[in-house]
Amino acid sequence: MTQNAIYRARRALTGTELASILASIAAARTIGDILDAAITTVFTALLGPLGESLAGFGPDRRLDPGEFAIPATQWTAICEAAMARADALGGRMAIALELVNQMPATYDEPAAPVPDSPPPDQRPYEHVLTVSREAADVICAASRHCADLAACFGEDSREYREAAGSWQHHLSQVFSMAFGPQTRVSRDGDLSLLVSTESGFTYGVIFHREPRRCTHNGCTAVIDDDGTARTARPGAPACPSGQHILSYPLDAPHPGSWSFHS
Repeated sequence: MTQNAIYRARRALTGTELASILASIAAARTIGDILDAAITTVFTALLGPLGESLAGFGPDRRLDPGEFAIPATQWTAICEAAMARADALGGRMAIALELVNQMPATYDEPAAPVPDSPPPDQRPYEHVLTVSREAADVICAASRHCADLAACFGEDSREYREAAGSWQHHLSQVFSMAFGPQTRVSRDGDLSLLVSTESGFTYGVIFHREPRRCTHNGCTAVIDDDGTARTARPGAPACPSGQHILSYPLDAPHPGSWSFHS
């Protein structure tokens, strides 16, 4: 909300209140308990001075988190504690989305009390990553594809930088423990991966090739690898002579990038 918004409660949590919230989070044993510890204790603290409690809310009277605000530094401390606790259960990403939706709004108050140190690392000691041989082939092929783009277009080219940057980013995320300490990677195409995590969340790291287009002014043709030109719909503008100017050569490696799909 904006600074001009009217809140039912807009204040800093006291040091005692914040310590109680963090202790409840630390004692939680399931993802649901962690979320409940964070949300329930925060709103219990904010509603108390209003003479209200969470028991007064339900299907007929919904609690609107946007009607309440705490300092941004305290919001961050609570969320970091909850996500650190969720790391032990492989639920960081799931709980992060819920916190964004259910926590109060924020405002700036640099003097608000916050913990003296960040929450401890609660991730399991090991991450067991199982990669099928077909997936290993995909990883090697993707690295070669990036190298081929560099050789064809240059290391400073947009084509290489977009492909290599997106591949490195998404491959590194496979090693993240945000979804739990066990991950299985399988093939999902010549240059794409399917990632299954212990938390039950499955996602794809998918390569999207850039269409080869005609760059002639007004032409909408897309050119296939065999040189066949086509338009998205019959009658769409195209070069009358058929002498298309290709955005990249027929024998060049396909530019493109990798993206996350859930």
